[in-house]
Amino acid sequence: MLKGFVDYNVDATVKFGGSLLADEQACRNTVRALQSAAQQGKRLLVIPGGGPTDNTIEELDARTPFVPDTHHRACARAQDQTGLMISDPCFSNSLRAIETLEEMRHTLDEGLVPVLLPSRLIFDIDPFERTWEITSDAMAVWFAWLVRCNLTLILTNVDGVYRDGKVDSEAHFLPEVTASELAQMGHTAVDACTPAFLVEHGLNCWILNGKYPDRITQLLVDGIKPVGTFVKGGQDG
Repeated sequence: MLKGFVDYNVDATVKFGGSLLADEQACRNTVRALQSAAQQGKRLLVIPGGGPTDNTIEELDARTPFVPDTHHRACARAQDQTGLMISDPCFSNSLRAIETLEEMRHTLDEGLVPVLLPSRLIFDIDPFERTWEITSDAMAVWFAWLVRCNLTLILTNVDGVYRDGKVDSEAHFLPEVTASELAQMGHTAVDACTPAFLVEHGLNCWILNGKYPDRITQLLVDGIKPVGTFVKGGQDG
């Protein structure tokens, strides 16, 4: 730790895909897996995706296009809504919605899981362009970089990355890929902005199907490589 600088000591940043809200029980199981990892001493930061609210914004924009700043701000607040919902006691008492890094640090020190409602920091720091090209995937790895965390888990509704987008073909499944290779594939299981950022900053990422919480536990607690795609941007896995 550098003298004079806060060490947040985050073990992993977790992008909680908003698509997981479509299955209430699966969502609850995923939350429990994160809670269990925290109970085992893992310090996690959760970045929520936009979920159903974000989908509505995109559908409206496709029919009657908004100015870029409108969809940028609306989608950031959609992430807030997902974060608030998964932090509700109906899912877990160990997830806490927070808005600042100071709140994050205190929450981690209490052994709980901070869920960042990101719109406040997104608007204040202004790191993202007003474009549909960047999604909460790339935003999650940016927040990982911000708190100096080398590893991001992107929880989505597919098992990982498949060559040529053939998600129904096991022969096309990639258990590991470099971020540079993934960048050449364009939009896959993650947006096209994510792998380029991983390369630029030497960060690593796992893409996992959030409907299988045992895979989260295997990776974070047991140290076992789960079914999923490891995206190598840095030197260490």
